[in-house]
Formats: sequence, C-alpha cells, structure tokens
Amino acid sequence: MTFFIKTFGCQMNVNDSEKIRHLLEEKGLAAAGEEQADLIIVNSCAVRAKPQEKVFSYIGRVLARRNAGFPAARKIIVAGCVAQSEKDALFAKKVRVDYVVGTHQFYRIGEIVDELSSGHTGLAAGFNRRWQELVPAARARDSAVTGYVSIMEGCDNFCSYCIVPFTRGREKHRPARAIVAESESLAAQGFREIVLLGQNVNHWRDPGTGASFPQLLRRLARLPVPWIRFITSYPGYHEPQLAEVMAENRNIARHIHFPAQSGSTRILKKMNRAYSRSDYLRIIRAFRSAMPEMKFSSDFIVGFPGESERDFRLTLSLLEQVEYESIFSFIYSPRPNTKAAALDLDVPAQRVKERLYALQELQAAIQLKNNRRLLGMEIDVLVCEKHPKKAGEMIGRSESHRVVNFASRAAVGEFKRVKITGAGPHSLRGEEMPPPGNG
Repeated sequence: MTFFIKTFGCQMNVNDSEKIRHLLEEKGLAAAGEEQADLIIVNSCAVRAKPQEKVFSYIGRVLARRNAGFPAARKIIVAGCVAQSEKDALFAKKVRVDYVVGTHQFYRIGEIVDELSSGHTGLAAGFNRRWQELVPAARARDSAVTGYVSIMEGCDNFCSYCIVPFTRGREKHRPARAIVAESESLAAQGFREIVLLGQNVNHWRDPGTGASFPQLLRRLARLPVPWIRFITSYPGYHEPQLAEVMAENRNIARHIHFPAQSGSTRILKKMNRAYSRSDYLRIIRAFRSAMPEMKFSSDFIVGFPGESERDFRLTLSLLEQVEYESIFSFIYSPRPNTKAAALDLDVPAQRVKERLYALQELQAAIQLKNNRRLLGMEIDVLVCEKHPKKAGEMIGRSESHRVVNFASRAAVGEFKRVKITGAGPHSLRGEEMPPPGNG
C-alpha cells in the first residue's frame, strides 16, 4: 500500500505528519504522489473557519476523483484538529471518509491501516492525558535542514476565541531527557536549526524536576547547532530569565514569534488573554534591552466582537511601536465550544475587511522600511531550498526569518554571507560574498 499526506496548518501539524509518515514507513508502506496513492491522509487545521473550509474542500475534491473512478485515494483518513472538533459532522455530512483520527490518536495509524485493509471504517478521537513519545526518523522529516521538536502540547488558557483546548486538549509537557535526546540526534545528523514546538513553549516545565523553559534552552544551547528557535510563546507566561539565557547564547536566534492578537487592553481582556498592552510592551523592551538586535513576529485578529475604532487604532499603533518583522493577521471567526462564539458579531463585515486591509497595508510598509535598512549590509543566511522557478537561484532565511533570494551554487543547509542588494516588503535580494581571504 502507498500513502500521501496532505498537511494543513501550523508547524505542530507538520511535525505530526512527520510522525505519521514515520509510522507508516515503519509498517512497510511507501510514500507516493497524490494521484497514485492508495491511502490519502488529510492532516487538518481547525484554528479558524477558513482553514477548516479548505480542509472540507480538499476532501471533496479527493472524493470526487474517487467517485469518478480514479484509482487514486481508495481510502481516505481525516486526521488532526478538524477530525477532533468536527468528528460528528464528518459523518453527519456523509462525506464518506474511511476513518477519522483525532489529534491524540495518530500514533495508532498502523492499527488503523490494518482495520482499513480488513474493510472496517471508524473513529478514533479520544484525548490522552500523558505524553505520547514518538520521534520521527530523519527520512520522514519534512526538511533536512530544520528539525522540529515537540516539547509540549495543548493549552490551559482557554482564550475566549480559541479552539485549541478543544482540539489539542489540556497541557502535556514532554520530559527534558526526551527533548534533549531528540535534539542531540538532530545535531548529530547535521540539522542546521532546531525548532522547539508547543502551543505555549515558554510554559513548559519538566514533569520530573520542574525545570523551566529557560533552563531547557540553556541546556540545548550547548549543542553544535547554529540556530535554535521556539514557537509559540505566550506573553502571559513571560519569565525574565528567558531574555538572559538568549543573550548568553548566540546560537539561540534573536527572533521570537510573540502573538499579541490585539493592541487594546480592553479587547485582550475580552479575549481572556492574561496580559495588558503595557505588559506586552514591557516584555518587548526587556528583550531589546538585553539584545538590541531582537526581532519579533506576531498574530493579530481583527473584528473581534466589540472591537471599536479606538481598539483597532490601538492595534495599528502597536504595529508601529514594535515594528514587527512579519505578522499573521486574520478576521475573527467564531469557533465551536469557545466563549466568544456566543457573542454578537457586531462589527459590520465590510468594516472588518477594511480593517484587515489597513492592518496588512501598514505592516507591509513597516516590513519594507525594515528591509530597506539592510541595503548594503552583509548578513548570514541559511540556505533552505533551490528556487522553484529560477535556475541557479537559492532561497534562504535570515536569523529573523526573512526570505533572502540570491544566486549561488551552495548546498541546501549551508550558511552563506550575503550582501543585501534589494528589498521589498516580503523578501530581500542579495549577492553571495566570497569566504574571508578569497578576495
């Protein structure tokens, strides 16, 4: 049997797909293209309405091919967050998928394949209270450059708009010894950056010793890995020691994804976010005091119930004050089981769209200004992939995760010194510099 995995959503989903692939290959299945696979696994995202719609749309296209007599996709498994949150709807809508596998059950994928081979269909969507230890082999990973390492899963915050506690469950923290062992293995295999994953990575605690996230970072920083990153950090859990550890260890990237969601304390309170605007800015200042070169990215929601013009202007002013490297911005959409789902959508839809456009337009201007500051400067760039459309071109990432395009014969995974020669709002153009001593 052959399989194809279609992944929607965040890096956590990507890492889950890596684990699924590992389990299937260990069982003897082989990866194949979407059109040829006997089994299609849809690893889904339910964080907002739009990604969920994309999941159902994709499932519909796969089913249409099957119904039209194509040999591909004879069996379809829906996994991930949509499977967890919409398990009943998947059957009620009669979409005719073969198996629904929730976020805590993908480790049973081998058993599920056996059931499918025997002609059975079913549902596996229960929660587990304990960490399920599973490390994907290098061949199953999405990248040979970036290694994802899950350190915790789930969330106890219950932000009023967020479905994560209902799809990922309550927080579970992975033991430090397992995190270190996987990270050591990635370093030994030549991975160039390690990315620690969790819904609230900075709330991680070792289940046995109680060691904190900064203590874990200090330990991992001893590894021979050029860059260590972590996502996502929750502002309500900030510890001053985190900035200290980062400042002490140069291989921890000077970049944090730090979701604000809103620049208005009033809206943050309605969102059940455990910090104010002033708290958030105080943390930003602390990081930049310890590391002046520190850069940030963020998430923002516009059109949250009750958001006034003043609230929205406060969000715009937060962008101007922090000068983010990048942001992800979304229109609020009610999610099942959340407290905010009961609130009236009192901001007119057209005005919400206008606010989103204004937010994105301002951020594009900030990114262009930030990128133009780099013109003529030399920066270190990690080569991530060949340019898919331009022969001889490589795509790299800067320490702050900026996209850098440049002509090079470098291998994927190499670091190159690049002089910035062009700047747009979403990427940089550069010229590879010769190694020191080569003129």
